[in-house]
Formats: sequence, structure tokens, C-alpha cells
Amino acid sequence: MRVRSVSLVLIVLVALSCKDRERAQPAPTAAAPDAGAPRAAGLAATLDAACTKGDLEACRNLGVLHAQGKEVAADPARAAALYQKACDGGNAAACNNLGLAAAEGLGVPVDAARAAGLYRKACDGGSLLGCRNLGLQLAFGRGVPVDAAGAAAAFTKACDGGLAFACTNLGNLAAAGQGVARDEARAVQLWQRACDEDPTACRQLGIAYVEGHGVPRGNAAAAVWLDRACQHGDGIGCRVLAQLVRAGAGVAKDEARAVRLLEQACKQGDATACAKPGPAPAPPR
Repeated sequence: MRVRSVSLVLIVLVALSCKDRERAQPAPTAAAPDAGAPRAAGLAATLDAACTKGDLEACRNLGVLHAQGKEVAADPARAAALYQKACDGGNAAACNNLGLAAAEGLGVPVDAARAAGLYRKACDGGSLLGCRNLGLQLAFGRGVPVDAAGAAAAFTKACDGGLAFACTNLGNLAAAGQGVARDEARAVQLWQRACDEDPTACRQLGIAYVEGHGVPRGNAAAAVWLDRACQHGDGIGCRVLAQLVRAGAGVAKDEARAVRLLEQACKQGDATACAKPGPAPAPPR
């Protein structure tokens, strides 16, 4: 059975779009509140005062607190209003936060087209997270027509800026020849670049070695990358590694370990592993 039943770009973009939402930067450390005053009230008050004085990053960080319900009561609408204020003032990161709110209906109505526009504004303003989110919108046609070339350009900007997850996305497009010329060797290089921070990239490297795409076919090398992906939370990586372990392909054959890997894959959100009573069939060698 061939491991990759759909294109690599769909596998990883779906995985990432489900689990890898961009997280807002943490709020800065506030000045110590008055003795005996609750820390939450002091922090929120400090940010609120700074926001009122025109500190746009303080407005965004106060929005993050309200969005997460940490330090203060959860208030998605208040968070969205703060993001809007900061975004309107030119804070690119806040435009990305507001785009996420619009994409998911957090404090504002769900509006994929608005989200795409906000991500574009964030990207144009220098937010790498905004560029990556814009790339996902364009790749899937969420609120905008599908535009693989546009997605590749957005991912490239984010990847060149050091955002590992965008390098993974760009590698997927290069492997599939979507939006950029098909180049499996380049895809491998991009996944290697991203693997330290993105376990999905490690999994893609493992699959590349299993199938011999961009690298010599080799199950022993594949197992190294798949194990790395699995140990860092990638359920699909655990499932594919289980296939190798059951077959003894590049690693010691071990039915019990294969079952444990599938159980781990299921716990990490891989629905295919959850549906299987035992290890999956071995991949081609």
C-alpha cells in the first residue's frame, strides 16, 4: 500500500491548518502592581493604560489576554476590538490576530474573505505569521480564489524570514509542483530546514526516504525522521513508523512496538490510526 494516498501538500496543509494555529506573542511583563493587588488586575490595568496612551502593542497584548481568558476574564469581543484598534494604527501582528478572530468567529462574525484581507495587510506590514496564514488561505481558497502561486509567494516570504512552519508548507508545494516548479530536492532541503521546529517537516522527510523522492530510498533513514516526528507530537509520523516497525523495514520487526506506536498516533490526533485495530500494512520497500 502506498503511504502517500493524496498529495503531500494536502496532507500537511490540512494537518497544520487544524493544529498549528499561529499563537499571539505573549504579553510583556508589566510593572509590579500595588502590594496586595491581584496580579491579573495590575497587568491588565498596566496594558490598558499604555493602550490608552497610544501604545499599539499594549493594545494587542491586552487583546491576547482577553482572547485567552488568562489574567482577565475571557472576552473575545473585547479582544477583537483591541486588535482592530492596533491594526488600524499599523500594528501588523494585531492584523494577524484579528484575521484569526475573523477566520474562527471569535468575537466577530466568521468572515473568511475579511480574514484573508487582514492576513494580507499583516503580511504586507511585516508579520511572518500573517504571511503564513495568507498562504494557507490562498492554498485552500478560503475567502479568496485558490492561488497556488500566491500561496508559494506568501510562504516564501515567511520562510525566508525564519518561520519554520512556512518552510514546511513551501516544501509541500515544491514536492507537488503547485505554485512553483516541481523540485523534490528543494522540498527535502526546506523540510530539513524546518524539522527542528516543526515535526510535520520531519515526517515529510521520513516519507521522502520511504518513497525515494528527492533522496535515495532508505527505510532506516526514514525511521529516524519518522521517530523524531512521532516523539514531537506528529500522529501521522507515528502511524507511518508503525508500518515500518511491523514489517521490519529498516528497523527491528516488533509487533508490540507497532501497536504502541499506533496507540500513540491515535492519542496525537491521527484518526486513521484510531480506526485501525492493529498496525497498518507495511509501506513499499
